[in-house]
Amino acid sequence: MISFFQAQPEPLIGLDIGADSLHWVELARNGRARLGLERCAAESLAPGCIVQGQIERFEDVSAALKRLVQATGSKHRRVALAMPASAVQTQVLTLPGPCSPGALEQQVLQAMSLDRDPSAAALAMDFGLVHGAGATTTQQVWAATTPQDMLQDRLGLAESAGLLPTVVDGQAQACARAAALLLRLRPQKNPSGVTALVQLLSDGTSLQLLLHHKVVYQSEVLPPGLPTVFELEQHLQDGMASLSQVELAARLALILLTGDFPEEPSWCESLGLQLGCDCQWADPIKSLVHGQHVPSFAPAPLACAGLMTAFGLALRRFKDLC
Repeated sequence: MISFFQAQPEPLIGLDIGADSLHWVELARNGRARLGLERCAAESLAPGCIVQGQIERFEDVSAALKRLVQATGSKHRRVALAMPASAVQTQVLTLPGPCSPGALEQQVLQAMSLDRDPSAAALAMDFGLVHGAGATTTQQVWAATTPQDMLQDRLGLAESAGLLPTVVDGQAQACARAAALLLRLRPQKNPSGVTALVQLLSDGTSLQLLLHHKVVYQSEVLPPGLPTVFELEQHLQDGMASLSQVELAARLALILLTGDFPEEPSWCESLGLQLGCDCQWADPIKSLVHGQHVPSFAPAPLACAGLMTAFGLALRRFKDLC
């Protein structure tokens, strides 16, 4: 079983397979243990190649990926991929423990009723312990499922371009990891309030709330289509209300937006004014290379979900940042 959501050895390429483009990111640390951008590249896809997360024109996408591999000039082949946010279902389970890995897997299957569901054969599952959680008689476990056919398509696509798929993550989780990096790189290292990461995707909008660089709330994926400022404002307020039930004095301090729509919505500033906080578009390249030399082969793509996802995937190379 391939592991998704679990850190893997280095080196590792972050490869996002988006609806209209492919993004490639490689990160490395220099002698001062500071993160640096090694490679960053993008390749456009023709309309209809990928529809609602499904690879509809495999050969065309494979050809585009081969062009991207050649353009980067990278000798590395281990890649981290992402499943679309709408295709990943995650939950946290409280189970008896501790126990052996085999016994834990059986407990997870039973808790999710996958051992009694014939349709479960069409799903790929992964799970792991929630770090820092659990007691002597119980343990918290995260579990994730995704359609097996969509997973196999992505694995086959990477292999068709001579790449070695090593880890598969969730798109929302990868973006949140990139957002946490952006927060660490801000002048205020430990923001006192909550950061809302809003991912405006063609197959649905998702919301995650981060506190002290950790995801403390994740919403259901909203239906496809760009939401109005009122709908998004309500979505954020609902998320903050849910968070306030478990976190005292939670205050929304920053909204980070990312998306894969052709144009950025014009209501970014008004959304921040309505909710009384800063609102900006996430740009991992600008944050990461601030004051550093940018590799000459690195393009300057617009801030978008694909770029954030690729950065988050590339961060899986560094276990201390995951």
